[in-house]
Amino acid sequence: MAIELVFHPAIPDDLAPALAYYDEISKTLGNRFRDNVKDLLSEISERPESFPIDVEPIRFGRVERFPYLILFVSRASYVFVIAILHGASDPRKWRERSDQ
Repeated sequence: MAIELVFHPAIPDDLAPALAYYDEISKTLGNRFRDNVKDLLSEISERPESFPIDVEPIRFGRVERFPYLILFVSRASYVFVIAILHGASDPRKWRERSDQ
């Protein structure tokens, strides 16, 4: 059974540069990125505990074929998506984010 995903308010800002970059290369590539992010979010919703831990309690998933990570925390009744960032991003960008 899928668990509800709750997104940090900065997620659109996380995605905007990547979407613009891939869309500029090609709409097909941009759409593939979107689809792969959606697929990973669906997997996270279905089985969040199966993903590796980065820094307790934060887990992550890798977007297939793209250098992006989805960082999240699994709670009792929902999954909080902290960030969707390039794998080489400065971790300070997301470590101060909270689901409070």
